[in-house]
Amino acid sequence: MADIAVEPRIARTRTVVFAAAIEIVAERGFAGASIDAIAQRAGVARSTIYRNWPTRVDLLLEAVGSELDPIESLAMGDLRTELAAIGTHLAELLTSQRMGSVVASIILEARRDSELEELRQRFLASRRDAMNAVIGAAIARGDLPPDIDVQRAGDELAAQVLFQALVLRADVDRSHVLDLVDRWLERYGTIRSTRPTRGDQ
Repeated sequence: MADIAVEPRIARTRTVVFAAAIEIVAERGFAGASIDAIAQRAGVARSTIYRNWPTRVDLLLEAVGSELDPIESLAMGDLRTELAAIGTHLAELLTSQRMGSVVASIILEARRDSELEELRQRFLASRRDAMNAVIGAAIARGDLPPDIDVQRAGDELAAQVLFQALVLRADVDRSHVLDLVDRWLERYGTIRSTRPTRGDQ
């Protein structure tokens, strides 16, 4: 199906409004991202926003969702490389100055705001799906034992990255992610070694 063309004026409005919404959420959290504040930051009328997004939550869901790119399907055939790619993607998102604050707000404020729970679930779903697919493929190849709880194992690795980035505020670079992946591989008992020889990292 061909993409539906968006009128340039509408596209520009969406761009500036989304940027304003993300900036305010990063600065003040979702509670501080009112329609008035977003309209003023974006330099548009409130009526313009309401004409495109019926509610504040509709706007915030779409604005933040536009920044949370889904992880592309991985088919590298090497478990360590695939897990490192997912972990690095997550780490880069969490350690970016703007989106790290936004994700932290999603996690915190969704506990108090049921409408934001949809966004939290959306954020988790794309990353869980990618992780589950990689682990499932590794089991099918014989790289992991068949009795692994796929969901729990994947969540454990993602939680380590999230803890390092958001709680400890550590600089989680690719080398750090690879260390976390290697500990995960040792815990879950790879059948065929995926560790690289010296110099391959």
